[in-house]
Amino acid sequence: MQEFFDHVKKGLGKSPKKIASRYFYDSKGDALFQRIMQLEEYYLPRCEMEIIENKSEQIGQDISAVHSNLQIVELGAGDGTKTKHLIKQFKPHFDSLEYVAMDISDNALSINKEEIKSEAEQVRYKGIAGNYFDTYKSLPSTPDGRLVLFLGANIGNYPTPDAIGFFRFIQSKLKTEDYFLVAFDLVKHPRKILAAYDDCEGITKQFNLNLLERMNRELGANFNIQQFDHFPFYDPLTGIASSQIVSLKKQTVEFSDGFSVCFDVFEAVHTEVSKKFFWSDIEEIANKSNMDIAQTYFNANKGYTFVLFRPRG
Repeated sequence: MQEFFDHVKKGLGKSPKKIASRYFYDSKGDALFQRIMQLEEYYLPRCEMEIIENKSEQIGQDISAVHSNLQIVELGAGDGTKTKHLIKQFKPHFDSLEYVAMDISDNALSINKEEIKSEAEQVRYKGIAGNYFDTYKSLPSTPDGRLVLFLGANIGNYPTPDAIGFFRFIQSKLKTEDYFLVAFDLVKHPRKILAAYDDCEGITKQFNLNLLERMNRELGANFNIQQFDHFPFYDPLTGIASSQIVSLKKQTVEFSDGFSVCFDVFEAVHTEVSKKFFWSDIEEIANKSNMDIAQTYFNANKGYTFVLFRPRG
């Protein structure tokens, strides 16, 4: 709670105002995101599941050529509904598997454990709640091989310079024979991308505005949700999709501890970046973070890919 409040005070004091997307995910935010995942416009989960269903066995084979025992560490693990299929197809290729799920949401992790155990009872399981920038730092070494998963195209939350720093951070817990598997949403028709963040049912709008509702519930704020709107934007020159919450009038919002913040009319709060990658972006990230591209696994229309990275020796 205090971490959330400190972040809000700092973010709303900036110009432009900014709140990190990780704070979308309370119990209501989790439920809204699950609805987004089912939307026709939100193509990303279907692309990802296509790769998991068709390529997981090959991924397992490729990694098992190096490791017979494997620890899988997933950052932003979510509810595990997709990962369980990957792990199920990995199982025949390894003598032992351990799965370490890291997520900021306790609620998501409780579902995750049930999902994984339903498909893979023999897999050793550990759920770790918290910001994965903190939890990953404390990850102990293992005698097994290690595969870090970063799926859901969540790497898109980082512009390329930040992604390079993130890769270096991940590499701090990898040996030269370990792997990092990352899902990338690739550039495609701009209208298709924009529609994914501006659905006709308005669920993505609810998801963004729930951030204000969460501040009301947890921080004693008095946001009038009707006086704000959600605005998505996509720039095909950079591949960056972004989301903003826009104040529809000049207003002041107060919090229970006496903190207050003023909004000008049509002033925006930046909430999320979702970058879509050119292949040159991926090569740049690999080269500048001192990692090699070991293998790639595409969906049928080549608009989405899993890339298997390995630290350079």
